[in-house]
Amino acid sequence: LFGGSGDLLTMFIALEVLSLPLYLLCGLARRRRLLSQEASLKYFLLGAFASAIFLFGSAFAYGATGSLSLQVIGRSIAHGSADRTLALIAVVLVVVGLLFKVGAVPFGSWVPDVYQGAPTPVTALMASATKVAAFGALLRVLHVAFPGLEPDWRTALWVVTIATMVVATLMAVTQRDIKRM
Repeated sequence: LFGGSGDLLTMFIALEVLSLPLYLLCGLARRRRLLSQEASLKYFLLGAFASAIFLFGSAFAYGATGSLSLQVIGRSIAHGSADRTLALIAVVLVVVGLLFKVGAVPFGSWVPDVYQGAPTPVTALMASATKVAAFGALLRVLHVAFPGLEPDWRTALWVVTIATMVVATLMAVTQRDIKRM
């Protein structure tokens, strides 16, 4: 539902429905109980902050175009009837909220701590399924709602992508716990 949403409000609800069980699952480790609960709390607090940023971006998109539908937003921006400044703010905020779920470099500081504290099956789920869903939602938002702003967001996304690959690789080399990688 997260990647297949047709509007930003449904996407936000799907984001929360995906996130809330993960916050709880992170805190269910039996052996390292305190580390697991700390990881769960950290993930919850940072996830709530990222969800608020996503919702704030959705509000800017509504202010720019008068709709939360991804297709209507895309048409409004393409035809020039949308406020370009508000639309740029909207795309930045929505993408930041989604990059948190992906675990991209400036927003991925939670990843090693949460992966280490969560039970191993939960870590595997978070490292695979949630990333796929977040990338699907990110592609849908960028290519359906904001293709008219592609010259503006393309370079920034390349910088985030390269920084994520370089910084995450350097940080992974220094890790001693396989789950933190």
